[in-house]
Amino acid sequence: MGMKKSLMRSASYALLGVCLLATSGCAYSLQGKVRKIFHSEKGVFVPVFTNNTDEVGAEVIFTNAVVRELGSRGQIVVTNRQEGALELRGVVTSINYGPSTFGDAGLRGLKTYRRLPSEIVVDCNVSIALVDPKSGNTLWSSGFSSFRRVPMPLNRTYDFQAPSSIGLITQGFIQSQYPLIARDISRDIYDSMLAEEG
Repeated sequence: MGMKKSLMRSASYALLGVCLLATSGCAYSLQGKVRKIFHSEKGVFVPVFTNNTDEVGAEVIFTNAVVRELGSRGQIVVTNRQEGALELRGVVTSINYGPSTFGDAGLRGLKTYRRLPSEIVVDCNVSIALVDPKSGNTLWSSGFSSFRRVPMPLNRTYDFQAPSSIGLITQGFIQSQYPLIARDISRDIYDSMLAEEG
């Protein structure tokens, strides 16, 4: 009786494994393929993005996100800079942020005319171009943007001097959104590299 249950359990596990394998195979076969222009014998090099903003270090975050995204997909060979390799050049064109909502007037001892932001919107814009360094020709280019809403920690505001110190806290929350926005944009970049069906 125990042997029969063991065999039935093994058969169930085998069937489950086959179903999972079939499902993952189907999912993989439905994945789109990147356009031919992104296939290069020497691969594609992604140099550190140019940063046209005042946000120091943002270019590294966006570059790393794109390299990770392309590497995880396995369809584009990301390489070191070398002769014959194409280059996927990026520019962080703008990073904007500003309050979208405010806390109550007079919060925690503030003067009644002082209001602190309770939510800030962070908006980032990036442009990307696939370039052949040998000829200088741009083979493909596009622009991308994404944003995040960031709740501010108003519960850390206790006295009338808070407005002079809240800026450091706020900046940290804003910068913490860059990797998340970069991840969203890098996925959009990959999706735009896929060949159109039909």
